Amino acid sequence: MKNIIFLSLVLISGLGFSQKIHVKYLNVRSEIATLYEDLYIDNNKVMSRQDSLIQFRNQNTSSGTITAFKPSKTTRAFYYMSTINKDQNTRDFFFTGTVNGNDPNDNYFIHDNVLKPVWTIEKSNRKKILGYECFKATTNFRGSNITAYFAKDLPYSAGPFKFYGLPGLILDIRVDNKAYNIWKVENIEIDYKENINLTPSFKQYPKIEMNKFIELKDQLLLRNNKEIIETLPPGAKIQYSTNRLGIEKNFEWENKPTE
Repeated sequence: MKNIIFLSLVLISGLGFSQKIHVKYLNVRSEIATLYEDLYIDNNKVMSRQDSLIQFRNQNTSSGTITAFKPSKTTRAFYYMSTINKDQNTRDFFFTGTVNGNDPNDNYFIHDNVLKPVWTIEKSNRKKILGYECFKATTNFRGSNITAYFAKDLPYSAGPFKFYGLPGLILDIRVDNKAYNIWKVENIEIDYKENINLTPSFKQYPKIEMNKFIELKDQLLLRNNKEIIETLPPGAKIQYSTNRLGIEKNFEWENKPTE
């Protein structure tokens, strides 16, 4: 009888962990621009979609209200797909991206093998987010110091963008000491009813590995800097940065010792 009761509890617990979840994040991209990112989880499949509609705040008003939208021919949604694998030190992400965001035909389907971040969890530092008790965790993700809050009651090692590795779903995550590069949850839907394809293939896009994709972006940055210099009058000097923009500033393969 005890064995039957124990088995029943295990089955009930397992059912609780296999819910379909839809999380809507507000992603603060810059000091004036935001967009929404929708994260979907079904069993161990994860897919997030960054909205194609960027919302802008009017800097001339003190209210901070969103006053303009920017749909354009070069604006597109971006997708991130992965599979939850709790016992592995890396996770394969497949995502859509662009080297030259001004070119509507510049699209790639990229594979990125991401090392599991080394998180420091502060169990005494917690807060409520949409009714869920969340714990603070910090890490350095590819050159950026990150602070996250995750909910153990949502036992999925996932989050927006390429963030993962915590014993619960990330509901708030941000780069330290910045007013942007922030994801904060606005809504959580359990057992969503939408028919969502969590593994779109993007067969029309060229397939590329992450290191090659970053190489192409670095080359574009250098070309752009060179073009700026060539337009300067004789004797003029300009200081420009070769540092990468965004959250990912350095990568695992760049830190490997040369043989």
